[in-house]
Order: sequence, then structure tokens, then C-alpha cells
Amino acid sequence: MSLFLTGTWEHSLLAKVVKEAAEVAQKEGGYLGRTAIQKIVYFLQVLEVPMRYRFEVFHYGPFCNTILGDTEWLMADEVINDASPNPEKYSKFTPGSACDELIDKHAEKLKQYENTVKNTVKALLPLKPDHLELIATLDYAFREVKATLGKKPSKNKVITRFRE
Repeated sequence: MSLFLTGTWEHSLLAKVVKEAAEVAQKEGGYLGRTAIQKIVYFLQVLEVPMRYRFEVFHYGPFCNTILGDTEWLMADEVINDASPNPEKYSKFTPGSACDELIDKHAEKLKQYENTVKNTVKALLPLKPDHLELIATLDYAFREVKATLGKKPSKNKVITRFRE
């Protein structure tokens, strides 16, 4: 199979997250939907996995519109599938027939971050989407206020920004 629409480092990182999530889901439950993939990749960025994705705070916490588009390209290239019985309501991303091909394309770089990806997926996948939204939003608020102040913010400043 040939990849026509995908092939970047970020695409391979998303494929790796989907593959790890499938393995975790078999053992511990959970599923990788649109919210979970956004929050997992957000935390991978926080953990200094290099990527070009940029997150902005939206209604449900940190969000990157590019990830949403990239998942569509990955489905078109059969790197991932949406196995949800109701895809209009929620997604359930699973590895597709070209998943390993894309992962292999960036295997050396992915190997450097393998433990970070595995541990992050394992920690976050079992959480419900609303819990993921809350912890990601709280983290985003903390980091935003810290960057604005140039120092560690008080709990009150972070909570105020979180409530906004």
C-alpha cells in the first residue's frame, strides 16, 4: 500500500497514538475518540515530544484544528479507521491497514519517544472525555498564566483563568 495523503512526523505520531490506544483498550478498556486524541497529543507536547501542532483553548479545553484534519487524512489513507457505530456523535479510532507502514516511516524518531507515548496513552485513555477536558484545561490555564507572569502563578490566578 502507498501513502498518498499522509507521511509527516506528526502523522506517524498520531498513528502511533492510535496503535498504542488499541493495545491499552484491549487490556484496560476505554476508547480513542476525538477528545481523547486531542488531549493525549496535547500532553505529549507538554512532555516535550516535538511536533508542529499548536493548541488553543476552546470550549472543551486545549484543541488543535490541524489534528482534526489530520485524522481525516489518516482515515483516507487507511492508516486509521473510525470504528464507531455512530461517527456523527463520537469517534473510535483504531489502526488501519496502513498504520504500520506509516509508523515504520518514522520508526527511528518514534523510538525516542516510545515510552512517553505508551505511558501517556496508558494513563489517559481510561479516563472519560469530560475528565480529560478538565485536566487538560487546568494544565493549559496553569501554563498560560505562568507564561504571562514569568513565574509560578498562585492557585487563585490559575483557578480564575480556568473558570474563564
